[in-house]
Amino acid sequence: MNRFLKVFSLFLLITFFAACNKDDGASVPPPRDYAEQYVTEKADIENYLKTHYIANVDEDFNVELEEIPALGGEVSIWDQTDYQLLTKEVNLSDVNFTLYYLVLQQGVGEAPTRADRVLVSYRGTTLEGNQFDYNPFPQVYSSLTGTILGWQEVIPMFKTGVYVDVPGSPDPASFEDYGAGVMFLPSAYGYYEAARVGIPAYSPLIFSFKLYDLEYVDSDGDGILNKDETDNGIDIRDFDSDGDGTPNYFDIDDDGDGYSTRSEITIPGSNDVYEFENIPTCDGGAVKKHLDPNCF
Repeated sequence: MNRFLKVFSLFLLITFFAACNKDDGASVPPPRDYAEQYVTEKADIENYLKTHYIANVDEDFNVELEEIPALGGEVSIWDQTDYQLLTKEVNLSDVNFTLYYLVLQQGVGEAPTRADRVLVSYRGTTLEGNQFDYNPFPQVYSSLTGTILGWQEVIPMFKTGVYVDVPGSPDPASFEDYGAGVMFLPSAYGYYEAARVGIPAYSPLIFSFKLYDLEYVDSDGDGILNKDETDNGIDIRDFDSDGDGTPNYFDIDDDGDGYSTRSEITIPGSNDVYEFENIPTCDGGAVKKHLDPNCF
């Protein structure tokens, strides 16, 4: 009898926990519709830009944004002209979004692509002013492909700075003339329905940032850097020269002729590849040989 009771009790426990797990899974609501959610968030972001002002930008481009007090005469972020407030039109799941960003300093170096590695300092807050992340002194380069979509869209709009290390100077090495800005992101370009520590679900985000340096990447290992896997300023994500559905920066055969890009740009008699600007065309060809399906 005792043995039967033990087995029966174990059966009841398993059934109870299985039922609880099933109920927990069923209680999770599906993500909100992008278009409907963005209507609210766009209004919230634009209201923030019209009710807050740039209180201070110091010599290191650390920026302070504050709410305009009642009867205050401060000029809003939306209306001020000291720093450009620009927009970038983007599309996600057939929904058009407008990303707002402030240019505090453009930078004088090179611009990364969305798949390069960058050295960036940043501060992240919600529209309510709650800081959820802060990295003023970055020590490592981070891949933009591992960041939120908003970073992949906005950071490439800026350029890197100049590394300064004066021999014999007691001052530490630093960067000058780097890109610096502030981005205002709808949650679809942040974490959307996925809550994070300090970030409730469906939260628009603000990031102030400084782009110090970058490392160019060759994502598909074909011998051509991502920055050269496009044309005429087209985003690398959208450049697919052979129309196979894979953008060139992820395609090991850019012209779809059955011969790998690396084999086509290898210098004859060696294992080295041509520098991008020196990749030849075929006789009578108009484009570099790795983009010409009639050239092997």
